[in-house]
Amino acid sequence: MAVTATVTRGFTFATGVETDAASLNLLGEPTVTVDSISATSVTLENKTVATLPSNGTTGRMIYVSDGDGGDPCLAVDNGTNWLRVNLGSAVSATDADEYLMAE
Repeated sequence: MAVTATVTRGFTFATGVETDAASLNLLGEPTVTVDSISATSVTLENKTVATLPSNGTTGRMIYVSDGDGGDPCLAVDNGTNWLRVNLGSAVSATDADEYLMAE
């Protein structure tokens, strides 16, 4: 059962859904989409290649501690596969010639 809602800060909506465990389990896992995040840090889920969740949810991003031949990388779910985004050199204000490139 898909549930779509517009959320207004500080306002509580009546859903008509019973709050017992069986009724709440029927709702499944919620998906939260955030248009923008600013002035805050984001901590990604930390997985290994062996513990990657099933693909199929386009746009998810996770940190994979061993996803680049044993080295860490980011991974993005394109709906079919988890795609690796290699982590480049350390961030530096002095070396403008190195770029982070996705495969």
